[in-house]
Amino acid sequence: MIQPQPSKDWVPTALTVVLYFQAALAIFVGFASVLGMNSFAHTLEDGRRLGVGFWAFAVMLVALVIPQVRGNYLLLIVPLAWTAFHLAGSLFEFLVKGDTAFIPPVIIESVLLIAYGFFFGVLSRR
Repeated sequence: MIQPQPSKDWVPTALTVVLYFQAALAIFVGFASVLGMNSFAHTLEDGRRLGVGFWAFAVMLVALVIPQVRGNYLLLIVPLAWTAFHLAGSLFEFLVKGDTAFIPPVIIESVLLIAYGFFFGVLSRR
């Protein structure tokens, strides 16, 4: 009996997992912002605006990017740009202002940016 071979095309599956992870993270940060549980917003109103922005990004990922990224790798520009801009802001807060509360975002955003760069490079060669 012939056993099925595992798929050698793991990149699209891994990319989908990373995109869903970032969408879940955006939803979590959105809730924390709306409820005033994070220190990134100065006022509760700013927190609500920040939270809604994170929720909008999560909706874009789940509704637009994830379903179509296998056929159009250029859609990776959306999470790549979002992550790059947030990483720049987090690095500014951490390195220039010295706010150590931005260490976890710097780590997470750096890992996501490296992953998106890797996926973009691999998928653009196909």
